[in-house]
Formats: sequence, structure tokens, C-alpha cells
Amino acid sequence: MQTQTYPAAIARNIANEMADLALERREGLTRKDFRDLGYTDEQIDAYSQKAAHIHSRRAVRRVA
Repeated sequence: MQTQTYPAAIARNIANEMADLALERREGLTRKDFRDLGYTDEQIDAYSQKAAHIHSRRAVRRVA
């Protein structure tokens, strides 16, 4: 069985995924929550700041 790979044109936006998860759950997620969802510590460290900015922009837009 051959495994499928992502086409070169498609890339994950991990920060966006993390922000979406927080918005869907309507709460902040902890490092453990993200680990349980399959994110590595390296991904959490690299993208959590950007995810927080995305989350805050979207949350403010919803209120306004």
C-alpha cells in the first residue's frame, strides 16, 4: 500500500487550524489539549503566538 502525500501546492496553515479549534470550542486550549489533538510541542511553540493573533482578530470581528 502506497501512502498519499500532499501535493506541492497544498500546505497546512497550522496557526489557522489552532485558532479555528479555539473558536469552535469557545475557549482557550492548553498545551495538553493541542497535544491530545495531535500537534507536536515544536508546532505548538512555533505557531501558538500567531494562532492567538488570528483568534483575537476573529473574536473581535464576531462581536463588532
